[in-house]
Amino acid sequence: MLRDAVPYLATHGLRPLQRFFPDMLWRMDVPDGDRVAYLTFDDGPHEGITGRLLDVLEKHDAGATFFLVGANAKKHPQLVRDLSAAGHAVGNHTFTHPDAWTLSGRDLTTELDRTTQTLEQIIGRRVRVMRPPYGHPTGTMRRWCDARRQRMVMWDVMPGDYLRTATHRDVEHFVVRHTQPGSIIVLHDNPICQELTPTALDDILSNLTAEGWSFPAL
Repeated sequence: MLRDAVPYLATHGLRPLQRFFPDMLWRMDVPDGDRVAYLTFDDGPHEGITGRLLDVLEKHDAGATFFLVGANAKKHPQLVRDLSAAGHAVGNHTFTHPDAWTLSGRDLTTELDRTTQTLEQIIGRRVRVMRPPYGHPTGTMRRWCDARRQRMVMWDVMPGDYLRTATHRDVEHFVVRHTQPGSIIVLHDNPICQELTPTALDDILSNLTAEGWSFPAL
């Protein structure tokens, strides 16, 4: 089924394009053989899942980067503070999670500016990273990142935890199989994933930390 192929396409299909967009971060540059990878979570914060993800990360002494939707952050500022206080990085994921390919440059800039302002007011420090919803960057977005000194972060491992057909075993196996030194892994912090992703994350970290992997925030 096509849906079953989505993680492979999202993980491998974009790799030929990466050399054309060096300003966008697809994978961290780490020494060969270093077992270091980077967990990222999109779409939060949400009451039903963000706290559970925090608990799993703390259990395994793992860091992460949370790309937050500004409207959700405004609604749940304490969750944003909890993420920051636990040592995780907070990034910009626009204010209402629109598809940037459908927006005017002015509307997209407003989305990004509002989110940065909201997050910085909550955490009291500068936001340094952003990720486009749906992985849809635009020229306006790239210029905005350059002007605002925010690095656009993509990924090189996308297990598809948001798919209705996914199981926590599918997600865990995919991440364990495809993670390489410097990999940026995308998981999701939203209601669709609240029963699957914390369990998958626990299994992922149990397996990979036992093999010597570490997970700092970006």
